[in-house]
Amino acid sequence: MKTRSRTPGISRIDQPAKHNHGYFVRLQRQGIIHSAFFSDKQYGGRKNALLAAHLHVLKLRKKFGPPVRRPRRWWAEIPRRKSRSGIVGVHPTTLRREGRARKYWMATWSPEPYKAVRRVFSVSRHGERKARSLAIRARREGLRNMK
Repeated sequence: MKTRSRTPGISRIDQPAKHNHGYFVRLQRQGIIHSAFFSDKQYGGRKNALLAAHLHVLKLRKKFGPPVRRPRRWWAEIPRRKSRSGIVGVHPTTLRREGRARKYWMATWSPEPYKAVRRVFSVSRHGERKARSLAIRARREGLRNMK
């Protein structure tokens, strides 16, 4: 299991070749990234730079509030790329079985963390339009049952 950072939002940067040493603060709220760099030299050492970075993070959190927790279903419905179906998680595919290439429409979703489910619908059995609509229906049904 991943352990929580003692300094969330603060990263140490050491680049000796560029004489760049300090702490980088990054906080994202509502799609906007707020960042700042606190160099060791400017703040009189590593300890003071870290303290200044901590104070800056606290100020940003007070100003923008805590991050909004989104449910898994919300994340599953974010469009990630253009698709031929227009629905995230539904795409046409070709599978080779018994030496023959067969066309399918595939629906994928994750009903619970670390588990993926796929359903395929044959184009030769259902036809192109019906296989696509069955895959879309299966994806939507799967998302409704997400934990």
